[in-house]
Amino acid sequence: MNFDGKRARLVACALFLLAYLGGCATSPQTRLLLDNPPDIPPRVELTEVPFFPQQQYHCGPSSLASVINYRGTPVEPDQIAQMIYVPGLKGSLQVEVEAATRQFDMLPVQLDGKLESLMRELAAGNPVFVLQNLGLDSVPVWHYEVVVGYDFVERIVVLRSGVNARVLRSFALFEKTWQRADHWALVVVPVDSIPVTAGADAYLRAVTGMEEVGKIESANHAYATALRRWPDNLLANTGLGNSYYAMGEFVAAETSYRAALQIDPQKAEVWNNLAYALAQLGRHESSMDAIARALELDPGNQNFKNSYDELSNW
Repeated sequence: MNFDGKRARLVACALFLLAYLGGCATSPQTRLLLDNPPDIPPRVELTEVPFFPQQQYHCGPSSLASVINYRGTPVEPDQIAQMIYVPGLKGSLQVEVEAATRQFDMLPVQLDGKLESLMRELAAGNPVFVLQNLGLDSVPVWHYEVVVGYDFVERIVVLRSGVNARVLRSFALFEKTWQRADHWALVVVPVDSIPVTAGADAYLRAVTGMEEVGKIESANHAYATALRRWPDNLLANTGLGNSYYAMGEFVAAETSYRAALQIDPQKAEVWNNLAYALAQLGRHESSMDAIARALELDPGNQNFKNSYDELSNW
């Protein structure tokens, strides 16, 4: 589903585009792009992106295998199908696609839903993994594809889709089918890279997801990558500290927490985490000062009270 609970997003991958979709959906982004072309090359095609013809209902595994292999990690669609394909649903859920991506130590970064952003990513060498509704709102036909190119002269996008390595679709039609899938799109990148159009929030959501599945070292590298672009980001500094703590690198954790507190000294959670890093370093008095500061900022917080009791007996 569009995982805010709005509606099911079960992908029973279509092999053929339905008949022309009619005029009920407009193409405002296409018109804007054609009226005001962005400062990117007029034509891009990432011909080196691998193609895996899909088996029935396996557009998700085939498309994800395409972008994972492009990043230099060999994997077959059947391997990915074991991770994300749900036979009873005859499809793959978006959240499972993202979770599987992290298992390869790569970040699934969601784009902002703009056609221009999609093209800027392609111009930067990043294929874009998209969800399409090749049917109608009332009769949806969900389908994963990989966008590998565009051509402003011909007004087309180029896709790896279904059993076809090179599908051409007009800007306007692509926008309509993409719009009907809520403009869902991912760029898959290694942890030392950031999609060119990604904002800090979108990138860090992908990184925290990596941390949640236990990929701590990969998350640590990604937080460091984030700080090279957004050095004053509170979440990136805190996340870097948390990953260092989980790795047992307590001096580095302290440094990261203190950097976060330079940005916002009122963050009680960071004072709490700093207290534990200091305790691990044997600095009991400083640790108690830090947890006392957390309680001063949020005196009713039971977690901080528990931390105080625990650290008192460290």
